[in-house]
Amino acid sequence: MALQLGIFPYVSPGQLVQFHTDLKNRFETALGKKVVMVTAPSFKKFVMRTKHSSYDFILTAPHLGRLAEIRDGYRPIAHTRHEIQGIYLVNLSSDIQELKDLEGKVITLVGRTALVTQMVEKQLNDIGLFNGKNITFKFTKTHNNAMYAPLRGESDASVTGVLLWYKIGKLEKGGKMKVIGKSPASIGFQVMAASNVPEEDVLKIQKALFSFHETDIGKEYMVRTGFKRFDIVDDQEKKQLEPYIQIFLNK
Repeated sequence: MALQLGIFPYVSPGQLVQFHTDLKNRFETALGKKVVMVTAPSFKKFVMRTKHSSYDFILTAPHLGRLAEIRDGYRPIAHTRHEIQGIYLVNLSSDIQELKDLEGKVITLVGRTALVTQMVEKQLNDIGLFNGKNITFKFTKTHNNAMYAPLRGESDASVTGVLLWYKIGKLEKGGKMKVIGKSPASIGFQVMAASNVPEEDVLKIQKALFSFHETDIGKEYMVRTGFKRFDIVDDQEKKQLEPYIQIFLNK
């Protein structure tokens, strides 16, 4: 029976396949077993399936990795060396120049439980902007759905991942949008193993990931995804994610 590598749905399924097929192949080579890449239709569904151990391995947002470890028994294998950060975008012709100009405006973001959304909400609160009071949040399923919302006339501004903007958005729509700010940053995506995965397999995957960036295919993968390389997960970095998992634990 094939092992399942769950990739959290930060972009469309087609883009996930384009980005991460080489990673899936790396898993197969390391384990000598068939691995299928799967996702979920939303962040919420992905978290639910992780909770029920539907995936043998996951590549997930950093705070969802910490949640999977604390609540669901998943074990950290590695994390990417890029940083998670939100970027604020508006139409090039917009008179919005900085974050304080967002007062009274509508902002499109990915769902409330996303790390970027939580970091953005705190950042805006710190300058006196509160959803439902003097700004309005509109939520969508993926970061790439949020990205072009101002161009579609759905909102005054949007927030997406910095990496997605520079890897996809800027190349496609860089001449039509401008950046007005960035959120705080966090450690990159986490690779995790379910509790029933043999330790031997965990170590095989860890070894394969740590050396992936040294291979020709791995170099291409790191450039395509912007991940830089895989590295060991630091305990202190993980603990810094805990404020962002309370939204799940308090339900």
